[in-house]
Amino acid sequence: MSRSLSFIGGIGAGVRFGRASAAACESEADRRARRVTVLVLATALLGLFDLAYTLTYLQSTGMVELNPLARFMIAVGGAGQLVRFKLLTIALSSGLLYLIRRRPGAERCAWISLAALVLLSLHWVNYIQNAEKIGPTILAESALIDHRWIAITE
Repeated sequence: MSRSLSFIGGIGAGVRFGRASAAACESEADRRARRVTVLVLATALLGLFDLAYTLTYLQSTGMVELNPLARFMIAVGGAGQLVRFKLLTIALSSGLLYLIRRRPGAERCAWISLAALVLLSLHWVNYIQNAEKIGPTILAESALIDHRWIAITE
């Protein structure tokens, strides 16, 4: 009886040891893949916030659109075309990074992408604060000065 208990205890210890060693043996590629996945999700979320703010300002007071591709999409098909373009670029860039998430280059690209979207988000914070200070009248007058000014009135 004691022999079988120690045998069962030995199996239990082996199973516990097996689990611990499996966690300890997790490869760097697995850890990188998790980091890249989180970075890609955060970047995609910030991209959606950028789209929401862009649509809000384009459909209210208007704004200077710095992205020439986005300006072109708006000129071609208005807000709907901008949404399709932005969602396609978010899905494409996120999907490509996710597919290569185990490679070191993917993590570098994911960090760079997140940094770019964080900077864009900080730009939005600055824009919103300044837009509230100067008011819609001054913003509307900016349309006469800057050819990149866009307002969607659909």
